[in-house]
Amino acid sequence: MADSGITALPLLFGDTPSTAISACAAAVTAAVRVGLTGAPNVDWSGFTVAIGEKIKEMFDIDLIPVITGAWEDLRELQECADPRTHPPDESISLPLIDHHIDSTLKPYLDVAIGGLPAIRVSFEIAFDIELQGITVEIQDAVIRALRLGSCQAEATVKCDGAVLFKRSTRKLEVPGEIILPRGIPIRPPDSA
Repeated sequence: MADSGITALPLLFGDTPSTAISACAAAVTAAVRVGLTGAPNVDWSGFTVAIGEKIKEMFDIDLIPVITGAWEDLRELQECADPRTHPPDESISLPLIDHHIDSTLKPYLDVAIGGLPAIRVSFEIAFDIELQGITVEIQDAVIRALRLGSCQAEATVKCDGAVLFKRSTRKLEVPGEIILPRGIPIRPPDSA
């Protein structure tokens, strides 16, 4: 489970998670059936249900590192990490420019049945995220919290190269502040 509570699950599975999970589980089941020709008797319906749970776990991706990873080279952010100009006890509220983030993740499942060799089933998740009105709260060269004015996102999920589904959100207003319990360290300007 993601530390921040901001995960890819709502974006990927939306209001009808069973449909998306079923599509992914069916793709995994088909790939494993092809790869396990001559396998012992397998309860494929039970297998598909078990794989559905693994898919939910695999897609429980924390989006905060995806989002903040796009900022690591921002000069303004690196300047806030400079201990010569910002002592550790100083709190900084830094507004950032609006961001468009493209990120692709490639999770996979290794499926083994009985004593047969495992079959790897590869997924690809492509995110396209628009963020507006971002402010980060920084202390001691660590992002401690962030506020997003609004966001809009799209994701495409592929299994072994075949598109399983695409999802997109409407523009969402994001109220409040996201506290990051562990924080996200910022590279100081010297190490950039």
